[in-house]
Amino acid sequence: MLPLLLLACAVAPDPAHEPASPGCPEQMARIEGAGGAYCIHRFEVQVRGDLGDLDQRAIWPTLAARPTSLTAAAGTLPTSGSSWYQAKGSCEAMGWALCTSQQWEDACDGQPGPGGRAHPTADGTIGRDTCNIEHTLSKVQEPSGSYLACRTPDGVYDLEGNLWEWTDPGRQGEDGVPLADKRGGGHYSGRVARCDQAAIGVDSPSFSGTIGFRCCTPAL
Repeated sequence: MLPLLLLACAVAPDPAHEPASPGCPEQMARIEGAGGAYCIHRFEVQVRGDLGDLDQRAIWPTLAARPTSLTAAAGTLPTSGSSWYQAKGSCEAMGWALCTSQQWEDACDGQPGPGGRAHPTADGTIGRDTCNIEHTLSKVQEPSGSYLACRTPDGVYDLEGNLWEWTDPGRQGEDGVPLADKRGGGHYSGRVARCDQAAIGVDSPSFSGTIGFRCCTPAL
């Protein structure tokens, strides 16, 4: 009798059916970060409702953004063109917070604090077609989860490419205005965006561009 050979087959991830993370709201993944366990949206956020004015400095920190819902699901087209003020206000209006720069980086590189992988993929490497980073006329912003390999082992998608993402570095300028950070690069960025690449103070918090965001919240 010939010996039975068992072959292990790798199962491709299904963005629409990622398993629930303990202690986290739906659509969020649990991450062990430098400041403790927290939850982060698996996908860039789609906003429904009123984002408020781009420049909310005069009324900050009141919640000028009044979204009716935030969705972070596979197959949805995430909201682009929000300002940092709008992103932060939208997360807070839903009872969450705009991810800090450290939270975003810990989710991206898979390690609390400094170090970890260079890119948000299973092996920490990235190619032309791994994430949505090579802009062409036929390849622009795409629905969340379109790139199966652009996924961390924790099940967080599109941290590199598709849209830049606003984060909160927790700093202010000399004028008292918050400093904004953005991470991850957009659909036109090529191979320049690493997990540890920050852009603190490059854009004002009222700037809008090819930028989206995710929300974070402490894990229960």
